[in-house]
Amino acid sequence: MLEDRIAKLSDVQKQCLRLAASGCSSKEIAPEVGLSHQTVDQYIHRARVTLGAENRRDAARILMDAESAQPFKQFELKPSRLDDPQDSSIVDLPAAEPVTLVERIGLPPIGGKTNDLTVQQRLYAIARIAFFLMITATAIIIISKGAFVVLS
Repeated sequence: MLEDRIAKLSDVQKQCLRLAASGCSSKEIAPEVGLSHQTVDQYIHRARVTLGAENRRDAARILMDAESAQPFKQFELKPSRLDDPQDSSIVDLPAAEPVTLVERIGLPPIGGKTNDLTVQQRLYAIARIAFFLMITATAIIIISKGAFVVLS
C-alpha cells in the first residue's frame, strides 16, 4: 500500500523529494539538506525505488499527492497562537554581521567548512608546502640538467 511505502522513507528522503517537486536540482537541494549532491542523488534514487516510480519527478509527485491527500485527524489538537505579532514586546534583533569577506560579499564558502587553525598553524602549513615545493623543484632541475648532459 502507498502509505506503507511512504512510511519507509526517511525524513531526509522526504525533504529531498519535496525540494525536487519544487523543481530544484540535486546541486540546489544539497546545501538545503547539508549533504553533497551525489548523496542527494542516492537518497532520491532509493526513495524512487521504494515508491516504485520511474523517475525522480514521478517520485516527488507521488509523495506530494500522498501528503496532500492525507485525511485530517479528528482528534489532533493544535495549539492556538500564543502571541500576536502586533502585541509582542520582543523586538526583532538585527542579524549578526558576516565575519569573513566571502560572507560579506555573499559567496558560499569555497572548499567546504572553514578551518579552525591558528595563525601560527597556518603559517607552519604554508612553510611546509613551500619547503616541499622547493625540494621538488630542485629535484626536477637536477634531473633535467642530468638528462641534458647525458643527451648532449
